[in-house]
Amino acid sequence: MTEDVIKIGEYIIIQKQNYKKLHKLNKPNSSVTLGRDGVNLSGIEGCPYFSVFRMIPSSKKGREYRLELTDEAVELKDEIDIRASGMDNRNIIDDGRSQKLSAAEIAEITNDASKAADIVETLISNSNTFHNKTEFSQEKYLKKKEKKYFEYVQILRPNLRFISEIMYRLDPGKIQYIRMDTLSQIITLSNIHSEGVHLLYDSGSNGLVAAALLSAIGANTNGKLVHMHPGNMSQKQALLAMNFSEEQNNRCISVNIYSVLRQYYQGCDTHDAKEATESTEPNPLKRKAESDEHKSKIPKLDVEASNDDKEEENGENKNGIEVDTVQNTENDKPAPKKPKWHFDNITASELLTQKVDSLVIACKEDPLHIFNELLPFVKAGRPFVVYYSVAEPLQNLYIELKSNPRVVALKLTCNWMRNYQVLPERTHPEVMMNNQSGFLLTGYVLK
Repeated sequence: MTEDVIKIGEYIIIQKQNYKKLHKLNKPNSSVTLGRDGVNLSGIEGCPYFSVFRMIPSSKKGREYRLELTDEAVELKDEIDIRASGMDNRNIIDDGRSQKLSAAEIAEITNDASKAADIVETLISNSNTFHNKTEFSQEKYLKKKEKKYFEYVQILRPNLRFISEIMYRLDPGKIQYIRMDTLSQIITLSNIHSEGVHLLYDSGSNGLVAAALLSAIGANTNGKLVHMHPGNMSQKQALLAMNFSEEQNNRCISVNIYSVLRQYYQGCDTHDAKEATESTEPNPLKRKAESDEHKSKIPKLDVEASNDDKEEENGENKNGIEVDTVQNTENDKPAPKKPKWHFDNITASELLTQKVDSLVIACKEDPLHIFNELLPFVKAGRPFVVYYSVAEPLQNLYIELKSNPRVVALKLTCNWMRNYQVLPERTHPEVMMNNQSGFLLTGYVLK
């Protein structure tokens, strides 16, 4: 992790009450939108994380604010003195005439007032029914107004829990419905530790699973993470948002699954036209039993080969530069520099040769063929975890593995977590919540 101060170029989390937003601070005077409010972030650079800032209106018109450092956020109920409350609400009629002020007058007060407490106090003093409400109703009213006029934000340092909550709230489908409790189960059941080499296949969690595993491995260790993905580039939003150090980021080796398996089984980058054609066929990730003393065929994948692989097989790299596939003569130009993914494939292939300490799969495809292909790379006695958003593919994989003598202790589980509101005399489960958190198939490799 970086130092405990806010820096330009890093990700931050802006919290306003229960709302959190992930933002990259690209420049000192950048702005961010919080609901209908526009907030200028100039002045927060160099301040410690978890600092509290008060939103000061920067103009009389519009909802534009600047930030001013303060000691702590003050709640409305601590600033407003409520002297009387009713016994019950039976005599209160909601006819829309309890407030004496018009909408135009309220808007004018909102623009002129310097504090949220002044606005709410004016609304209370012009209300015909507020002091007749019960204590609970008055507190509920203040919370509603506080949510509307709240004037404090806090800058948080990104961590795995915050990023997981934000991504799940925005669009859980983009992270395969992986909730924080499911993510913690994946880390625990796969036995991630700082000195091991761990293998991950992830095809669509915005880098959330990779960020979780790399965070568990930690910095300044000997651990490695081989992050396989099906596309040209891996999804890294969550990885970048964690603000890992360069040393820790280098422990994650992101490689295309087709390229690294080709490197592992063939150990070279040259192929004939027939192989290049076969590599793009949408066949399952299954190795043929054929062998040849001059050439070993690689397994065929159920994911399409990346553009990088296709260009490389045709003698070009992803930048359109011709790759030298034959020996240079004296008149030939020197071969161009190899791209970074080429060396990543070599490094990942060497780690796979030594075998890994755990296998984690979080995919959108059928996990059966992917699991069967990656299983030989796991050391004996090491765990594996397969995540899927629905149960049926894992049920099929469970049935298939029951007859496999190489795995043991199979278990198919579903996480269930429910949030509770805990308040005096008002403790109950939350009524509205998303209960989908996916399924996990776990077990151990025997040999």
